[in-house]
Amino acid sequence: MNFKKLAANASKLLVAVATVMIAVPAFAEGYQVNSQSARQTGMGHTGTALKLGAESMLFNPAGMAFMDSKFDISFGITAIKSKVEMNTVPQSQNNVKSVTENPLSTPLFGYVGYKPCKNLAVGVSITNPAGNSLKWPANWAGATFVQEISLKVFSVQPTVSYKFGDVVSLGAGLMIDFGSFSLNKALLPVGAFDAVGQLMPQLAPAIGSFAGQNPANLLLDGKSKVSIGYNLGVMVNVSKKITLGASYRSKVNLSVEGGDAKVAYANDYAKTVITALSAQQQALKMFSVLDGATFDASLPIPYILSFGAAYKPTEKWTLTADYQISGWSAYKSLDIVFDETTGGYTSSSVKNYKNSWALRIGAQWDATKFASFRIGGYIDTPPVQMDNYSPETPSAKAGCFTFGATLRPAKFLSIDLALAYLSGVKTNGTITEGTSIFGGVYQKSAIMPSFGVRFQL
Repeated sequence: MNFKKLAANASKLLVAVATVMIAVPAFAEGYQVNSQSARQTGMGHTGTALKLGAESMLFNPAGMAFMDSKFDISFGITAIKSKVEMNTVPQSQNNVKSVTENPLSTPLFGYVGYKPCKNLAVGVSITNPAGNSLKWPANWAGATFVQEISLKVFSVQPTVSYKFGDVVSLGAGLMIDFGSFSLNKALLPVGAFDAVGQLMPQLAPAIGSFAGQNPANLLLDGKSKVSIGYNLGVMVNVSKKITLGASYRSKVNLSVEGGDAKVAYANDYAKTVITALSAQQQALKMFSVLDGATFDASLPIPYILSFGAAYKPTEKWTLTADYQISGWSAYKSLDIVFDETTGGYTSSSVKNYKNSWALRIGAQWDATKFASFRIGGYIDTPPVQMDNYSPETPSAKAGCFTFGATLRPAKFLSIDLALAYLSGVKTNGTITEGTSIFGGVYQKSAIMPSFGVRFQL
């Protein structure tokens, strides 16, 4: 049988598959991290109108001026165990259920505040304002969009805050952001060469050796350059019982330059089959071109505009609420540009995100000098469009319930504990890949214990 003729026929079967390689997905969707304080996690992660000492650097830098000690130091960690379930219903197949096997994420936070005089405070913080960790089962139905992804963003923020009497305060911080990411996605779906094996018996044994596996995966890995943003805030004590606050964290663009690309094959036979067919199929030839290439890309961390109010009905109780707008509309598309060895190959993925909002509430009860207890929750809305919904990090309207406590074994020492449980609404989302539509019903959940330590000296 003529090899060239068979290869030409086989290439027709791979036309749709070839377009898969071109659609390199975004690093993550809806990748804000709301766990930057064990104290405030217990109150629904509120804080825009609260005087939180050094931790105000994140929530509203104007609040830091109300520090009641010369030094205020706090640090801690949150453990995020998340899960996403996805039920897909292809037109000609039975329902298929996939559940992620996400590794444990551990965002860190640390704040150091110093008050040199009555009305002035300065400090520096380090937080993880954005991130994502997601791992779908091996060779799952959506592997050509994402198999595994990890995104970590760090922000170092030197901050200054000044109060005018005990009524109005202002604050400003310089955000110095940087991060890293890794991505694993399939270039070809499971069974991409099954028909080829029937047409070309000489390749059938090789194709059978990787049956049930994605023949080839693209691995991307990179670190971003340092990017600069700013954080501004204002706080007003309307009365002894009521405080209002507003803060703005600017958008930051994280840029990766010279990231590494690598192609990993299911086994040596998969590489042999792809190499044998690449002479007749240009898209398959790109596999070897991308292997070892470098790339540039950028990703926006959206602005966050927050308004808050706090009310103290009694000395022991504090009630608060925040309304937050996130500027996701800045995320129009993701463009990944590979180096000249690929012929300047560029992948463009349309996102067209929309701005989202969140409503947060919280309450604190100062039971004794040695213990405080908190409860809270929030509703968060997704930035993604349901007809352009990728499984990279499934977004959904979500509700989160939180509670926490602070124990004070010594006057200068506080131990903060919190637990949050997030549950997303079942979301039916689809995305177009070439001429086919991939989608299904997603549901996400997460449990987030948090621990922190605070020193007031």
